[in-house]
Amino acid sequence: MSPINALSRDIGQRGSATLEAGLLGVAIIFLMLSAFEGSIIMWQYHTMAEAVQVSARYAAAHGLGCTQNGNTCSITVGQIASYIQSTGVGLDPAKLNVTLVSTNSTVTCSPLNTCTSNGTVFPPSGDNSPGADVKVTATYLMSNPLVMFSPGAGASKIGKVTLGATSTQRILF
Repeated sequence: MSPINALSRDIGQRGSATLEAGLLGVAIIFLMLSAFEGSIIMWQYHTMAEAVQVSARYAAAHGLGCTQNGNTCSITVGQIASYIQSTGVGLDPAKLNVTLVSTNSTVTCSPLNTCTSNGTVFPPSGDNSPGADVKVTATYLMSNPLVMFSPGAGASKIGKVTLGATSTQRILF
């Protein structure tokens, strides 16, 4: 092989390692950001679901037994909203919509922070007897750049999806 051919072959391969490293670096950064953002999405969902579940249990534990025989442990919509807000650490209350449902009553807090001063007793009299159900439903508007890749995102706008959670608890006493 002549020295000219060897020189031209070396010139053609120069910079290929830099180019390959750059292309691989972009892919690695995308995968790392995807894992991080995916973790944030799952954390927000599980935090909201846990807050809804324990809040439904909290409301169900304050049934008819809390209003009889001198007991004063009945709770209000504002107390439940504050409980959801304190349990849902890291969730923006302005993006969290909650609906409280008993047998004959429905209270909607849209967003959650509009109900923190609501003094209405929940579950109301007549809906708080043992065997009745208390249902807490919440939706959370989440903004994240990876939502467009999420299964089930459907026709949602790019970067926004609504997460939902529901819990039903039976009043036992």
